[in-house]
Amino acid sequence: MSYQVLALKYRPQTFDDVVGQAHVTTTLSNAISSDRVAHAILFTGPRGTGKTTIARILAKAMNCKKGPTPLPCNTCKTCLDIIEGHCTDVFEIDGASNNSVDQIRDLRENVTYMPSSAAYKIYIIDEVHMLSTAAFNALLKTLEEPPEHVMFIFATTEVHKIPATILSRCQRHDLGRISLEMISNHLQKLCKDEGFNIEKQALDLIAQEADGSIRDALSLLDRVLSASLNKEIKLDFVLDSLGIQDLQVMHDISGAIFENNGSRLIEIIERVNDSGIDLKKFYADIISHFRNLNVIKLCGKESLCVNITDSEKEKIFLTVASLSSGFINTILQILLDEESIIKYSSHTRTAIEMVLLKLLQVNPGAQIDNIISKLDILAAKIGSNKTVSNPMHSKPSTLPQGLKPAQKAFVKESLPGNKEVHEVRESIPTPGYQTDLPPSPESDKKSRTWQDFLNKIEPEYPFMFALFSKGKVIEKSPGELMVEIKNGSSFDKKRLEKKRVGLQNICKQFLGKNLTIKIISKKNKTVQTNNKRKKRKALQEALNHPLVIEAQKIFDGEIINQ
Repeated sequence: MSYQVLALKYRPQTFDDVVGQAHVTTTLSNAISSDRVAHAILFTGPRGTGKTTIARILAKAMNCKKGPTPLPCNTCKTCLDIIEGHCTDVFEIDGASNNSVDQIRDLRENVTYMPSSAAYKIYIIDEVHMLSTAAFNALLKTLEEPPEHVMFIFATTEVHKIPATILSRCQRHDLGRISLEMISNHLQKLCKDEGFNIEKQALDLIAQEADGSIRDALSLLDRVLSASLNKEIKLDFVLDSLGIQDLQVMHDISGAIFENNGSRLIEIIERVNDSGIDLKKFYADIISHFRNLNVIKLCGKESLCVNITDSEKEKIFLTVASLSSGFINTILQILLDEESIIKYSSHTRTAIEMVLLKLLQVNPGAQIDNIISKLDILAAKIGSNKTVSNPMHSKPSTLPQGLKPAQKAFVKESLPGNKEVHEVRESIPTPGYQTDLPPSPESDKKSRTWQDFLNKIEPEYPFMFALFSKGKVIEKSPGELMVEIKNGSSFDKKRLEKKRVGLQNICKQFLGKNLTIKIISKKNKTVQTNNKRKKRKALQEALNHPLVIEAQKIFDGEIINQ
């Protein structure tokens, strides 16, 4: 066959040609330049990211007539033999079909011979994880101390299957998935070289479908170019050629769910089914789409955690701006929970319809986070609108009850320290106590209340003022008052004992009454609180017990009596 597929025709021949793996190619180039190349190298990563390609370039770099050099000439006999695949000193072995211990023993015997024409004898073992345990064990000693003229290069997609004894003897390089932008730009360059003009949106769709694999992207592009008779290729033609769906379908699905439009959901599923697209792949795309919605809602449109174009990120960002992350999380959780039903159902279309219609029953929680933020704003406004009725004290208080409108206006408008305010206060009974005090026999004939007494002691005894303000006043007899202070601490008692006589004298002189102070200890309340905490802790430990959690999972149960 004269035609050569794009993946082979445009296979990178130097480290600089490799797309998206600069961290690996730079390391290898520097190692070659400084003569620090390891005798055993392992490349691991997803399919189609360049593991075998980099292994071949490394083999050329080590055996080039100008080398070892990080820039093989690709024109000498050794480089050309490696490119064409028939170099006698570079062996490419398929680990899946050469995985027995006998074949590894043959390899171990052959490594002792010197290379015939090149500087190094290089063994490239692809899918090395397929070797048997006995084959790995037979390779250990040779891998650890090979002859100076031998190099081993391994490639695998499942590095976790390789024994630790092998990994410890290799220099490991991890290849990552290639970004959508890199793949799309590379495809655009190849299309230009091939004489085709494809819409950028179509190339982005191919790159997204490749899922980080440059080889998959080239295979998809090859299908499109082979199917077209025109040099100008539109998005619709790419969709029809590859049998994939437009990204707008995903937005239509999510829009119908957010708008609670069941009939529109049924119509979209019917249209997708008629187009011949695999419905199970369609459901997987729905999960991926809602995952993108969730990530962009949480991380923002600049997040690198989603492999989509910037225009698509912007579109999703506008969609989720008015939605809560909890609502999107709930939808995504239902889609994942019902995935097994779609996978094993013999009526795939009906199953997908039922799952998507089930999403319409999800209550978005009335957008709880939006409501909470609005309540916070409202609370702040209410707090800022509160008026301080007693500007002489540090904490605000409301106006006394029972005032006439003129009296309220007078109290509000009076300045701090104004004597008229005190005159109004003295004529107003203070609420909050069990019994108002009768007027004391003072020369000025003005009735004085417990609040007046508190105001009098505040400058001299601010601590006692705060303590008495929380107390409860009881008039035991016409000439005797008692104040009960609940939940008093030992510190409160000590301070009170030092000031008791002075407070009693002030009360006698100011109110004309004897003052008795009673502190009710908070010890009993502390004990009750500790008991409640112990019970709550024991209950929490019981609920978190592995047997209880396992029972809930098995019976899909819920604890209703605690």
